[in-house]
Amino acid sequence: MSLGNLCFLTRWYDLEHLKDPAMDYYRSAPVNPTLSAATFVSASLLAVMFLAAWLWVKRTPTRAKLLTARCGFLLVLICVLESVRRYWNRESVQPDLGSNIALLVIELILVSGLVLTTFGNTGVLNMARRVVLLLTLLFPFFAIDLIWARVTSPTASEFAPRSPLPMLLKLRPELKKKHVLWLLFDEFDQRMAFDLRQPAGDLAALERLRAESLVATQAHQTAGFTTMAVPCLLSGRLFSRVDVIDANTLNVYAGDSSPGTNWHDQPNVFKRARELGVNAELVGWHHPYCRMLGDSLVRCLDVPTGAPTDAMLAETSAADGGIPREVPYLSRLQLTDLVNIFRFKGDSATAVSQDEYMQQRQQQQYVRIRDAVYTDITDPRIGLLFAHFPTPHLFGIYNRKRKDFTLDDTLSYADNLALVDRTVGEIRQILEQADLWDSTTLLITSDHGFRPSMWRGRLGWNDELEKLTAPGRSETVPFIVKLPGQTQGRVFREPFSNVVSADLVLAILNGQISTYQDASDWLAKNVNPDR
Repeated sequence: MSLGNLCFLTRWYDLEHLKDPAMDYYRSAPVNPTLSAATFVSASLLAVMFLAAWLWVKRTPTRAKLLTARCGFLLVLICVLESVRRYWNRESVQPDLGSNIALLVIELILVSGLVLTTFGNTGVLNMARRVVLLLTLLFPFFAIDLIWARVTSPTASEFAPRSPLPMLLKLRPELKKKHVLWLLFDEFDQRMAFDLRQPAGDLAALERLRAESLVATQAHQTAGFTTMAVPCLLSGRLFSRVDVIDANTLNVYAGDSSPGTNWHDQPNVFKRARELGVNAELVGWHHPYCRMLGDSLVRCLDVPTGAPTDAMLAETSAADGGIPREVPYLSRLQLTDLVNIFRFKGDSATAVSQDEYMQQRQQQQYVRIRDAVYTDITDPRIGLLFAHFPTPHLFGIYNRKRKDFTLDDTLSYADNLALVDRTVGEIRQILEQADLWDSTTLLITSDHGFRPSMWRGRLGWNDELEKLTAPGRSETVPFIVKLPGQTQGRVFREPFSNVVSADLVLAILNGQISTYQDASDWLAKNVNPDR
């Protein structure tokens, strides 16, 4: 049993990682037990196979059978330790030199034992057998720990969205015609999309919109990752850091020495819009928006990422497939990990498989968000709608050559940029058909720019991206403001943080901004928004 569990050691590490309450922030429901059950079943089946093989050897022992069994035992241990070493390196921001050296030394000892065993010296083999036997005693404690974590994990009520605000039916006359649509396209990079691609003939809808809008060319991201960038944008202030605590707590810090407060308790653009008498709605990706901000909104739909780490990805995949699918999948995964040990260049088969699963999942999430946005943007009762799309964030989920959603491993950032363009064009078409385009304010921006260090070598990375990102990472994001009745475009070239987006939206709602000159003047006064 102990050897079977050792073979699934990296899976048990995943389960230990998933006990962290911070993982609940990215879940939509209580932890799903499928992965832990499938891991236990898979490890038990492998243990039975090892036991059957050893009983067969013991029943009719020969020198060749015993040597094969003993060498096979040591080889299994070497492979387990090497897969653990690579797992730790993959999961760590900075690989630990001491841990790597320690594991490699143990592996070398086992290799020497393998050689000695072939010559009849079983000293190292006997020592390894005793260690593995001792590990058997630890398994019940580990199993109890996992069961206890499951029993004490948050219940379904802790994942419920907050109760929405009632819809305001009687709007002030000056607000009846206010219709602000704030579109946030995740990882939408100004330099990649526009600065390096001029003229961008394949982004026709965006170029048409830019020609008739106020376009800022030096809008800087609020943070380098979504978990921190979006709270900055919606709260209208720059935070120094964030800490994910549990399903309903994301602590944000205004300064290095300031105490953390839950994002929910911070002022946000939706609370302030409500004070103006505006109905606000949110449709978004990544964050559990409805648990965090649902009581500031009249309507909310969120699609949490559900896979911020490889372990969470494994849990999500297992929940989708169920135990009958997951047990053979985990067995194949162990074989793949064995192959990966001998792979020194290129993407591992495991990583490619994970990326492909994420690609499919992200496409499904995009479609769900898109459909909700397309349905609700014509609701005359909604004065402010914030929509957070999971594109052009990799992985590629749109085929720009076929102009459809056929997936393959060549799809890249350029394909997702084309999807952004298609989405903007379809939104415009829907609003024009509803006779709302001319009266709608549109703000398009992003949470952060493209992150080459995160995507290099992953599914969809290609020579074009390598060339475009050669100057390094960009921190500028698109910032496009289309106002009602304004058709003559304008460019704003001063650098500023797009953390001003929330205040800009409120200034538009309360009537301070109605022309591009107003918007330019307002931006010029707010280029240093850190307060």
